[in-house]
Amino acid sequence: MAVETFSEASCWHWLNYDSAAITPVGQDVTIYSPPDTDIWRPTLNKNNFTAPYLYTQLKSSDFQSISVTVQADWKTLFDQGGIAITFPRDDTPLQWIKAGIEYTDGAPYLGVVATASLSDWSLSPMLDASDHKTATVEIVRDGTDAWVYVHEGASRRPLRQITWAFNENTPEYMHVGIYAAKPTRESELGHEFDKLAS
Repeated sequence: MAVETFSEASCWHWLNYDSAAITPVGQDVTIYSPPDTDIWRPTLNKNNFTAPYLYTQLKSSDFQSISVTVQADWKTLFDQGGIAITFPRDDTPLQWIKAGIEYTDGAPYLGVVATASLSDWSLSPMLDASDHKTATVEIVRDGTDAWVYVHEGASRRPLRQITWAFNENTPEYMHVGIYAAKPTRESELGHEFDKLAS
């Protein structure tokens, strides 16, 4: 795995998770997501960022890409996990992009949520019929845009273009990492991540 932006010396932190922070670069990480957790803002007064999130901070100008392989025994509505990048600033609500697998309508899908002011959600089917528990997703900077891709064998399929991600209002620093969430109140779900790359 090629690691450029991130290094073993990067300082990683947990948000909403009581565990020692570790680097997920080049190693497997399991997150046990408690019930009633999510990253979602359907209205300005319903800001929900309660999911376990393992992240590092870097200069927004240094970000090029991040990819992660996520796997879980997806069971209940909206079980999810994958990449999350956030753009914290003092003067406006948190902006973020999350991409990975999300369980809905009785099956895992590839889900992307982009939140500038309010969250919007898109879904795409998982095309590998042999494995609906695992996917490798990637977020790539392309000028002022962020592109979300899924890796399928030797190919890379685009899932979403987010045009506001790296515009002139992007803060100097951003957070980049992995998350897991279980919005229902049923028992916790274990999410496994590996191959975090940049």
